[in-house]
Amino acid sequence: MLAKIKLNLSAIILGIASMMAQIVIIRELIIIFYGNELSLSVILGIWLFWVSIGSLILGRFVDILKFKERLLSWVQLATSIILPLNIIFIRTIKPTLDISPGQIIGFAPMFTISFVSLSVICIIFGFTFTLISKMASKQNDQDSSKAVGRVYLLEGLGASIGGLLYSFFLVKSLSPFQNALLAGSLCLCSSLFFNRNIIQLIYLISILVSFMVNWSLYLDRFTRKIQFSPFSLVESIDSIYGNITVVKTDSQFSFYENGLLVFTERDFLTSEESVHYTMLEHPAPGKVLLIGGGIGGSLKEILKHPVKSVDYVELDPMIIELGERYLPSIKDKRVNIFHIDGRAYVKQALINKTPPYNNGYDVIILNLPDPYTAMLNRFYSLEFYKEIKGLLLPDGIFSFSLSASENYINPENAMYLSCIYHTLKMVFQDIKTLPGENILFLASDKLGLTTYNSDILIKRLKERQIRTKFVREYYIPFKMNPLRIKYIQSIIKATPTTKLNTDFRPIGYLYHIVLWLTQFNIGINILPYLKFINIYSVLGLICIVFLLIYFIQKITHAPFRRGVALSIFTTGMSEMAFQIITILAFQFLYGYLYYKIGLLLSAFMVGLVLGSLCIYKIFNRIKDERYLYIITQRLICIYPLVLPIVFILTSKVSIAMPDIAKGLEKGFVFLPIIAGFIGGFQFPLATKICLKNYEQTGAITGFLYGLDLAGSCIGGLIVGLILIPLVGIIETTLILSIINIAILGLLHISRFR
Repeated sequence: MLAKIKLNLSAIILGIASMMAQIVIIRELIIIFYGNELSLSVILGIWLFWVSIGSLILGRFVDILKFKERLLSWVQLATSIILPLNIIFIRTIKPTLDISPGQIIGFAPMFTISFVSLSVICIIFGFTFTLISKMASKQNDQDSSKAVGRVYLLEGLGASIGGLLYSFFLVKSLSPFQNALLAGSLCLCSSLFFNRNIIQLIYLISILVSFMVNWSLYLDRFTRKIQFSPFSLVESIDSIYGNITVVKTDSQFSFYENGLLVFTERDFLTSEESVHYTMLEHPAPGKVLLIGGGIGGSLKEILKHPVKSVDYVELDPMIIELGERYLPSIKDKRVNIFHIDGRAYVKQALINKTPPYNNGYDVIILNLPDPYTAMLNRFYSLEFYKEIKGLLLPDGIFSFSLSASENYINPENAMYLSCIYHTLKMVFQDIKTLPGENILFLASDKLGLTTYNSDILIKRLKERQIRTKFVREYYIPFKMNPLRIKYIQSIIKATPTTKLNTDFRPIGYLYHIVLWLTQFNIGINILPYLKFINIYSVLGLICIVFLLIYFIQKITHAPFRRGVALSIFTTGMSEMAFQIITILAFQFLYGYLYYKIGLLLSAFMVGLVLGSLCIYKIFNRIKDERYLYIITQRLICIYPLVLPIVFILTSKVSIAMPDIAKGLEKGFVFLPIIAGFIGGFQFPLATKICLKNYEQTGAITGFLYGLDLAGSCIGGLIVGLILIPLVGIIETTLILSIINIAILGLLHISRFR
């Protein structure tokens, strides 16, 4: 009984440690890769790949290994040591490779860094699960599959606990290095359950002393200094939204958010161009909305105009706090600061707005980075532009900037700019574009309000007595040169694009990824092939693959367990896809609300635990495993068809009926719970079917667990990077349903033996 309790606790600790490690390591890698969707998909995909390797390959040796308890102790000890060392390795890798802070990293280095840094720790996690499963099965010789199901249940429970603890408490109270040490300490305690030696004692004392005398905080700051060398580190803080770092070069402060340069003090050109052209285009800007980037100088430039009020929206209050600490403070009664997601603010403002335009804005300036993530893409979508139009006064102006080139626009950049332009054109009648390293888009619904006449802007600049360094009499005519404007317009308007950038089909960020890849001679000439990826071509490929599988299944008289193994792969793929779809849909609809997204991630693990618990309770009473398994597969076919109904209903009532929308927002948490429940119910049932009349518990459990993770890896990459941006969320759910229907047909024709 004591051995069983030790194994149960080890499974829970494994779940807690692996979830905490995943969150901490991913956040650290995001600082290196500046957090675009490509990097996140690569990180997650490689994480699942290495865990599946540890389970699939090393798991095969579990059945023949002796001294399993001692081995588990040493593996857990190794985990506790490798976790904090991994953080040090990640933070020192950029200076080792001579990569400057804020420098864009190519796909090859991104893949290599992720592949190397995740390898050891992920292999250990995968192997540990298989090892604990094998040891648990020995404790229950009569039904080894039930023992494996219990381990799967407890590991999921631990992951739920770890995710909730980190998201709601640890991220705010401990540094990343301290969290890594805490997760390692739990693994060390698990190690002590099965074996004791002097190394464990020395390491335990070291961890305790580290927390007592704050060595961990010193090491945390020391490694951050190395990470941002050769710059002088002033301060680095991890907020709930990410890492914010302030460095100093000579007498200038620079702010980095998740490794990406946000702004540099006294960068007058960027600050002035982001504001003054838009403000000068309006004859009398009274009320202004600024979304993002104000602390870097844009807010100060806006206040040079005779405005009545400025509503400044900045999600992370830590940026404001650090800005006031190291930069000249801006205290003006006209400024109202809101710490909320910009999209959520716009929706809330539309709800509170009363006709006729009592709360409208003369000017709205979007001062955010390009849509290099799906999260940022929400601010460049058709739906957002419609919301912005609803907040503008009849003679209001909306502006934003996109990356371009001063003199030459390549085909990838042209497609990217054209997509956003045509999306904007669907909402606003009049659009002006000003060329430069960043192309400024000016949109208004009143024809003739904005102008390309530089004399008008210069006259307003003088009348308002605005003092600037760059946006002046000599620079404005150059910026508004007719030949340069004509070149930009001809490129953007002539580029054929039929796909608009929408919330549920964020193709804008995919075009930006393709543009980003061209900087490293990757992705060149890829655009012509993207048009062939649509729902019809994807479904055609699926039909060919499954017809081939059916043919092989028929001529080989494959048993039911082979279909089960394939379904575990597709279920893993589908479950990961469901998570990505739900989280992205939630972001598109409600904005980036960190706690809610953390809750969605944990909700999936809660559903997994409930599903595992349910099957565990009825394990011994199951009379027809085949029939029950087919029922679970039917549920996986139906579930993705429910998602678009919820999303479409929610999007239609989010502004029109705010009270109902709030209820639907809370109901989002049940979507991942349902998905997790189905997956948690199916996996233990699959082990019961596949272990029937077989004694190689470790090999078969490792094989199924590896298939589940491999499917998750592929599902995350394909759905996040290709299907959602190119095909759309609604169509992707249909594709997932059809794939699982094909698997259901395969299970029906398989022989049960």
